[in-house]
Amino acid sequence: MVTGRPHARPNARPVRPARPLRVLMPTGMARIAKQSGIGAAIRHQEQAVRSLGHEVVRSPLRPFDVIHLNTPFPDTLLLSWWARLRRRPVLMWAHSTEEDFRDSFTGANRIAPLFRRWIALLYRRGDAVITPTPYSRSLVSQPKYGIRTRIHVLSNGVDTSFFRPDASARGRLRDSLGLPGESRVVMSVGIQMVRKGILDWVQVARSMPEAHFVWYGHTDPRLITKDVEAAIASAPVNCLFPGYVGAEVLRDAYAGADAFCFLTKEETEGIVLLEALACGAPVLLRDIPIYRDWLPDGEVTHMVPGNDPSFPTTVKERLGALLDGELPDLTAAGRAAAQEVDLGRVAERLAGIYEAEGVIRRS
Repeated sequence: MVTGRPHARPNARPVRPARPLRVLMPTGMARIAKQSGIGAAIRHQEQAVRSLGHEVVRSPLRPFDVIHLNTPFPDTLLLSWWARLRRRPVLMWAHSTEEDFRDSFTGANRIAPLFRRWIALLYRRGDAVITPTPYSRSLVSQPKYGIRTRIHVLSNGVDTSFFRPDASARGRLRDSLGLPGESRVVMSVGIQMVRKGILDWVQVARSMPEAHFVWYGHTDPRLITKDVEAAIASAPVNCLFPGYVGAEVLRDAYAGADAFCFLTKEETEGIVLLEALACGAPVLLRDIPIYRDWLPDGEVTHMVPGNDPSFPTTVKERLGALLDGELPDLTAAGRAAAQEVDLGRVAERLAGIYEAEGVIRRS
């Protein structure tokens, strides 16, 4: 999965320090997360940092003023120790929770409590913790995480100048998929895992042979659970899995699809959802707590409640109504919601966090 735009330039103009900050964003094991949501979040941070006039530093052996740490990998612990040794502030991004680790990869549910203890240890190493939404803050604020430092909310953001509505994308999308121009296309994006709702998604596709269902994103076959592997292998002919695609192709998919059907069971934000909203895609979501108040049903998105055995049938009915134009057009409201977390605004808020945490003074 690819999200974000490598060379976007957010339009933020906050007050800048006399000397640009040297912001350490080490590559290290973060390479593993390149095609994930965390990888997109890191790229967005880089864009925000540069738009503020600061320098992004890759090597921990070079001089730096502050470090951004984003991944739950072992080198994060070592890098936080190194920054403390150098007396540099550590900003720790809490992208992951125990809840969104469950139903992900083979064996994830068995080790989820251990994973939570591990990420809690990492988060406690930060001079401040930054998490993308009020919902994710409510999770990592629980006593079981043991975080005593300040927890800021800062969206991962979306480049709304790049991800934008485009009527001409409809034809390009169908050409790229080898489909007739009048084909109905329902899309989703993500790593192929139970938590992302792919089992329900394939079941809905099977019940709607008149539409083409396209899932963008790649997952290492060694990590795919057996039930997901079986669902993909037995998916009907109207299910397409193009895999990893570039940002331009993904933008055409958002802007050219008839619906973005996101049946995820748990998220800390969902960058791909922000991209779909920014492109003016009609959105159908599973009704989960994070989106209930933020992107309410019938106002910004359309939602399907519940997680009972009848859920795929309810999705089919609701999706059919959306494709037939029987539900209100909420795309303008969706675009406006995405603009609230445009990368320019995210950059401004990041500058505020630097000030609140004394990063500029300490540099």
